[in-house]
This record gives sequence, structure tokens and C-alpha cells, in this order.
Amino acid sequence: MDDDHDHPVSTSEIDEVLAERDVPADRLDAALAALQKLASDSPGVESVEDLVYEWRNAFRDDPLVERTAEAYYLAVDERVWRDFASRLDWDAAVREAVRAAHERAFAAALSGDEESYVGDGDDGGALVLRR
Repeated sequence: MDDDHDHPVSTSEIDEVLAERDVPADRLDAALAALQKLASDSPGVESVEDLVYEWRNAFRDDPLVERTAEAYYLAVDERVWRDFASRLDWDAAVREAVRAAHERAFAAALSGDEESYVGDGDDGGALVLRR
């Protein structure tokens, strides 16, 4: 996470997603930044830390998998992804590209072990939020 972005996904992870998806690079980068901004400015919370705290108390299963000085690594329910996509007005292609980018960032940070934490993606998925 040493790239200079407004989100926690590295340039190499973005490039991997772009090679597999039909989404323009600037659109994916903007969507990743918008997700990070929304997470830090969601109604009722003042920061990403507040949002993660709320989710840890509200969800039946604690979504926090790992925390570093730079980011939170979360396994969130599908409803979280639907909510972000709806609030950010993403089409299906952008939504799936953003999810793929987060899955790659999660796996890279946790030594490729994303699937053991978040399953196959039908019930939710990986989410990485910069602190």
C-alpha cells in the first residue's frame, strides 16, 4: 500500500484487474477513491475507524480480519457491497472491478489467503479501507 492513491489498492493490483475487466483505468481509480471517501464520511460516523467499530458491533460475525497501521482488512456481507454500489451509483462492471481490486489487495496483504476468510464471494467479500 505504498502507492500514492486516495484508496488502499496498489497500482499493480489495479493493473491486474484492468487486464481482466472492461473498465477504464480512470473510472476504476475514481470508484476506488469514492468508496474510501464514502467509508470515511458515512452518515453517523466521522471516520473509517468509527465505521469499522460500528460494523463490528452491528454484524453477527465480526468483519475485521486484520488491522495494520495503514488499513483495515474486512470480510463484509454482500449487503455492504450492495449498499456502497447503490450509494455510489456504480454499474455492474464498475462494482465487480472494485470488488476484484479489493480482493487482490486483501489477498496481497494476507499472503493470498483471502478465500479462507471471505469465501467464494456469493455471501460477501473482501474490503480494504485505509485508516
